Amino acid sequence: MTSLTLDTGLRGIGNASAPAASSTPIPADNATVAGNVADLFRAGRSGEAVVALDAARQGQPQAVQDALDRMVSTRLQGSLDPSPSLGLQSMYASPAEIGSTIRRINEAGSHPPSMPDTANLSDQQKYDVYSSIVETRGTQASHDALEAGDRVILGLRNETNTLANKGQGVYDDRLVVLARDTDGTVHVQEFNRTSTEPTAQYDGNQSANPDVTFRRSEGDDITGDGVPELGRLAQGTTELIETTHANPRSAGTSFSLRPSAAAVADGAGRVERDANHDGLFNADDVNGVVDLNNTFKIHSGSRTNTDSAGCTTLHPDDFGSFRSAVKADASQTRWQYVLTTTQ
Repeated sequence: MTSLTLDTGLRGIGNASAPAASSTPIPADNATVAGNVADLFRAGRSGEAVVALDAARQGQPQAVQDALDRMVSTRLQGSLDPSPSLGLQSMYASPAEIGSTIRRINEAGSHPPSMPDTANLSDQQKYDVYSSIVETRGTQASHDALEAGDRVILGLRNETNTLANKGQGVYDDRLVVLARDTDGTVHVQEFNRTSTEPTAQYDGNQSANPDVTFRRSEGDDITGDGVPELGRLAQGTTELIETTHANPRSAGTSFSLRPSAAAVADGAGRVERDANHDGLFNADDVNGVVDLNNTFKIHSGSRTNTDSAGCTTLHPDDFGSFRSAVKADASQTRWQYVLTTTQ
């Protein structure tokens, strides 16, 4: 990523259009705020930028504050130098404040997000929060889809051991379907009973484990030990298309989504496998990163079992609403699925 060194030598870059924080009211639109702050940074007016950003964050819920930082980061198209030459900028904010804010913006753009608390946010605020995560964690295809008004699916993952709940899984992740119409109207639907990880009931290495309600062995044997290893989608963006799945009867539909042929063709390193069968996906899984295939779907699970051998699943009582959200625009046939871990 390109590093921007912010100093008073950057004269004439955005100065004409970047409003001074001391004289211009802060707009209510968070996206506009972020653009103005980024313009000030690019113009070498980082002291003003810090004051403007802090003013916009003041009194906002934490999730919106975090979103503003991510928005500024993406609009700068790169990281900021945390030790800029400050010069006259300090008349608006101290050198320590400027350095601290730049580091925070850098981290917002590069680190996984926290699971946002959106309970008391408006739809516009929720859209700002989730679209800022798509901006920082998604590909250009996902950015373009949002700009075009398409429904984009965002997955927020809590790391959960596959052995949890006797190997039957836990709905502790979140899916969000979001879109913005050409007139600016936003659509955000959250599904908090979601799992983005497989369950040990499908891990052949756990077949004799008394603490696991074992079903059958599924996955791919990438280690050559004769036992298939469970897999899950890695963080990143996957293009999905509509297909069917043998969902539980309680879901009331066979609708599901799976990776498109284009996603599979471009899917190098897009799957993580639990190579050592410890229920976790991490650096201990030697050679545990493999290529994508089209079996990694989004479909319905059961009420007390996520029914996942590697797919993203939703509680069946929520799945009909998820299908309606995804299919709200009948002309859309492909969906960008942005998946990220949370911290």
